[in-house]
Amino acid sequence: MEMNVSVIICTRDRAARLDQTLSSLEALTIPAGLSCEVVVVDNGSTDQTPQVVRKHSAARIPPRYLLESEPGQSRARNTGVAASEGEIILFTDDDVVPAKDWLERMCRPLLERECDGAVGHIELAKEVCRPWMTEGQKAGLAFYDGPGDGPLELIGANMGFHRSVIERVPAFDPEIGPGALGLFDDTLFSWQLAEAGFRLRYIPEASVIHYPDPTRLLRRHCLSAGRTFGISKAYVLHHWQHEKVPFPRLRYCYVGLKLRLRRLLEPPPALDVEGIAPWEMSYVAEMEKNRQFLIERQRPRNYSKRGLRKIGGYHSMKQACKS
Repeated sequence: MEMNVSVIICTRDRAARLDQTLSSLEALTIPAGLSCEVVVVDNGSTDQTPQVVRKHSAARIPPRYLLESEPGQSRARNTGVAASEGEIILFTDDDVVPAKDWLERMCRPLLERECDGAVGHIELAKEVCRPWMTEGQKAGLAFYDGPGDGPLELIGANMGFHRSVIERVPAFDPEIGPGALGLFDDTLFSWQLAEAGFRLRYIPEASVIHYPDPTRLLRRHCLSAGRTFGISKAYVLHHWQHEKVPFPRLRYCYVGLKLRLRRLLEPPPALDVEGIAPWEMSYVAEMEKNRQFLIERQRPRNYSKRGLRKIGGYHSMKQACKS
């Protein structure tokens, strides 16, 4: 049977959440004439992930299990796409519950070639929403309600594209994203699609609910997220955008001094308390961007300016399963 759509879930050590997500996929409405597969890519889990996938083997769409032992979400995504058969490739996360009509809403514009890539609405579960959250902090938990005044970017919890795009943009960069530098894997991929002239679209009707681990609300994790953002930003600035950060060593010291002084004036809460002041997260991200840029600028650039393929190569989505 010709496969129209592949739903790919990359996972690592979240067996309980994955079980919930796979159960929710069983409730999806599958439009007449649409064939679907579910591919679960295990990125080296040490928990009960394989058993959870087998538990759903009798589902209407039984998930197919793949192991990608090399760490990194980008590697898992590339492996999943290489092994998938769908004309349309959809990604969601292992802690997400899609609406029953999610499949149809995401697929129709892509199948009818109204767009080449798409991102849907991502709602945060009510139990993780807090009054102190800013829009930026919600976005850090993958909340997405449209691009606003900024560029449209794909978000891994609810994104898709037509298989034809990988002829020009062959892979997610394995040096960034969770399991590597931390972030920007889906962001860079969407920037590359736009650079290649592909049409991206926000589909608000294609909705999912995200259930992030509540520990991500702790100040300890927020600080880590700020550092990760800065590190990943430095990589993209140097390697893909070919931009310079002026006086990064001096800027690192300057921002670090500002951070220490402000912490003296406004002592932050303990690390295991929920929440973080936006200024603290911003300073931490800026420090790490400058520190990491000092490292990245010593390396040859991985892309031509705003390039679609990595110089020197890494396994593309097509090649990932052949190595």
